[in-house]
Amino acid sequence: MVGTLLVVAYIANRLSRLTRVPDLVVLLLIGVTLGPILHWVRPATFQGAIDILGTLALILILFAGGAELRLQQAARYAPAALLLMIVSYGLSLGLIALMGRALLHLQWSDCVLLGAALGCTSGTIVIPALEQISTPESVKITLTLESTMGEVIAVLLIGSLLNADVSHSLLFGVAADFSRHIVIALLLGVVAGAIWSRLWPLLASQPNVNIANLGVVFGVYALARYFGGSGLLAVLIFGVTLANLPRTPHVTRQGARLLAFHAELSFLVRSFFFVLLGFVAEFVSRKYLLPIAGILAALLLARFLAMQTSRWAVRDVTRRETELLFWMLPRGLVTAVLALAIVSARGEVFAFLPAMAFTVILVTNLFVVAGAVRSAKVSALMPSSAEKPYVMEELKPFAGDVPAVMKASAAGQGET
Repeated sequence: MVGTLLVVAYIANRLSRLTRVPDLVVLLLIGVTLGPILHWVRPATFQGAIDILGTLALILILFAGGAELRLQQAARYAPAALLLMIVSYGLSLGLIALMGRALLHLQWSDCVLLGAALGCTSGTIVIPALEQISTPESVKITLTLESTMGEVIAVLLIGSLLNADVSHSLLFGVAADFSRHIVIALLLGVVAGAIWSRLWPLLASQPNVNIANLGVVFGVYALARYFGGSGLLAVLIFGVTLANLPRTPHVTRQGARLLAFHAELSFLVRSFFFVLLGFVAEFVSRKYLLPIAGILAALLLARFLAMQTSRWAVRDVTRRETELLFWMLPRGLVTAVLALAIVSARGEVFAFLPAMAFTVILVTNLFVVAGAVRSAKVSALMPSSAEKPYVMEELKPFAGDVPAVMKASAAGQGET
């Protein structure tokens, strides 16, 4: 079964270039078929493995993303990405919370948790999907940065909400915990990155050095968690620090091999994660159909408003070319991991959440397919790149940098 799943995962990833269907959808459907439908596997067997694999995949993806992020180059499109992320995530959180209150009759604190878990887009879906979509690099970079920042913010916010001291006001507790997470992660990530950037070149030519680097990445995550910071944010900052310190050409080549190793490892881990998630998937009962419909409508409305608010800030594109900002709202690995974390912390109150998150992930990934088709039609109507040399010339410095980041980290493209 394991051998077959790996081959199918590879084929699904390759075919996604032609079908525009994210490989996540195929992997989830395989898991659902083997688990809830055919009952060839017992879901209880894999509950613990899902938590471990989900966290492991996030660590690998965020490190690889940070390790290819060139701050000087990404800064050109960062304001648009930040604006899109804040408006989209903020509106999604607020509208979902309202739906949770009106349709699920949850307490307000639980409504905020629901919105925080379902509100962020998934870089593990957005980034590989952008590989198969013909659209300006500025839009791709904006969506890449938005989804990556959104995932980190969602993880931090959920952790702060779950850890907030009930003896203080919720807002004060969340703000204090959120700030502590960020400060500790920033300090540890920068310091660890500066130290390892001096040591790693000395070891780069040695056998199995990629395994040593993997151990350091896990160590950074563990230390951040131990000192009360965000482990995932620390890993991201660690990667960014390594990427933006001066490097010799030899070290740069070794770094490319390192990223290829992490890309393939993250592809392996996320493939198993989504299949296992399908194993334990639950189908929602009829009484939750209306709440799910309301939440999906809230996500679409929030995304539309966010696109209208932020598309003026995306540089080097026409108004029509920014339509993809609306369609790229998939939920994925982070949504599933956060949903499981909330159920583990709050118990029966959120017994419905795994099934709801599974449904939201599937439906929002279908929106990506619609966006890919629409983008292809728009690209066919737009002037060719030869008629817009100034745009392509401006974007040449990005080739192989920011988009490649995340292409390698999420899609598992070792050749990148």
